[in-house]
Amino acid sequence: MKFSKLHCNLPAITATLSLLAFGAAAQANAGCIDVMKHTVTMSPSNHSGFVPAVYRADVSDTAPARNRDFRENASIVGLWEFKFSGFVQDFGTQAFHAGGTETMFSGGVDPATGDVCQGVWRKVGPSTYTLNHIAMAWTAPGAEYGVLIHFHMLIQVAPSGDSYSGTYRVSLYSAAPQEPFDESVGAFASGTGTLTATRVKPD
Repeated sequence: MKFSKLHCNLPAITATLSLLAFGAAAQANAGCIDVMKHTVTMSPSNHSGFVPAVYRADVSDTAPARNRDFRENASIVGLWEFKFSGFVQDFGTQAFHAGGTETMFSGGVDPATGDVCQGVWRKVGPSTYTLNHIAMAWTAPGAEYGVLIHFHMLIQVAPSGDSYSGTYRVSLYSAAPQEPFDESVGAFASGTGTLTATRVKPD
């Protein structure tokens, strides 16, 4: 992720931002990221076996639904190809899970400095969602953790369910391993921008 119009007097932060295309969470481990997780539930009409299903938190508290239903109901749940513009310049893939969490892989940052971040979402209106998203960044490959990046996003899914658009505001905090999520000192930089995404569909 690239940050536009960013000025900072802290050398370590400057080094971080010059290396980062996007500050993200800890380096990805393929074994701990599950972007399209399905639960398995007993089919009420077929007592002899199980069928894959997904809990649809934004539509019903009890009824399972298949992937196509998420698109038809303009749900945020699924996998997306996203782009950021404005204060942040980035692109990548983003998964919204039915349980209310979100995972993002940034294509614009060196994985050695952190290219994965996570968030939590909730539905606030028809096809409208908020996302509280946290990224963490290292000052350089092999160096120590140094920057906490906190996004707040408002997203509107298109009626087709196959794209979304939204706005964000982001704040950057100088961080240390001892207090990695401390925002009490105040942000050293902040900004706003827009984001768009296209749904990734199953074959």
